[in-house]
Amino acid sequence: MITTLTPNPCIDKTVAVEKFDIYKMNRVRVLRTDACGKGINVSLALNGLGVETMTIGFDFTDGHASPLKQSMAAHNIPYEFIDVPGQLRVCTKIFDESLKHTIEVNEYGAPVSAEAGEKLLRLVVDIAKKSDFITLSGSLPKGLDSDFYFRCAQAVKQEAPNCKVVVDAEKQLLLKALEASPFFIKPNIHEFQGTFNCQINNIEELDKAAQDIIRRYSLGLICISMGADGAYIGSLEGAYTCNAVQVDVRSIQGAGDSMVAGICTAVQRSLPLPDILRYGVTASGASISREGSQMCTLEDFQALLTQDINIRKVR
Repeated sequence: MITTLTPNPCIDKTVAVEKFDIYKMNRVRVLRTDACGKGINVSLALNGLGVETMTIGFDFTDGHASPLKQSMAAHNIPYEFIDVPGQLRVCTKIFDESLKHTIEVNEYGAPVSAEAGEKLLRLVVDIAKKSDFITLSGSLPKGLDSDFYFRCAQAVKQEAPNCKVVVDAEKQLLLKALEASPFFIKPNIHEFQGTFNCQINNIEELDKAAQDIIRRYSLGLICISMGADGAYIGSLEGAYTCNAVQVDVRSIQGAGDSMVAGICTAVQRSLPLPDILRYGVTASGASISREGSQMCTLEDFQALLTQDINIRKVR
């Protein structure tokens, strides 16, 4: 089973505009409103691929019915959310159809108590004991220290050593979590350069920088998404790069989360490194061809899996 953690869930409201203009009024059409979050997106993608998954995290119900629980029940995804005070934050995604680009306006969300954080940490460890993977994804709500993912990863490695830890976060959250040596991380190229303070000009420089990170933190894998330029995956044993899957882009929301789902699926199936990259890129492509925060389906994934994405060995 692949378990996903979402400490800071949200409602994604996706709207579309023909061409976004910061100086004029923009008329939009609402595409979708989805209760989700990065870890939840990974579970939705895994569920779409037919992979057993469970999602856990906080749920900000504020005494009302939970759209998170309703969404998970509708998709038949097992969940265990810890209810905390406050409302789900709203993240507005403005899709510029002319540029195929998404502008994100994300709320911070309600704070949580230190006690709630400790309860969630205990839940992470308990569920990890029954899981092959656990993904730690996205931002943290106020009230949780920036070492929360580090503490989760460290506790899982100590108490559930057979569970592989995946971290998909940015900046200080990622840097601190790396001290616990998770199995793999998946930044995009901009996050990679910003987090590790490097300037990448070509694939050879990217591979060298990735190798340094793998060795420094004893990682199993690094996958770096590069948008329309494809993706890179590396381990100590080798590295590959590929083109992006060619699809009609309807939304880029959840592309990285679907990539995490594809990679976890391939690793769980003991596939070789080139196929791990193929699964990740294909799952991502199958998601961006759908509107809003809808994740990939098995039908779309299988249809795209045969597409030639020119997987090339870097070393």
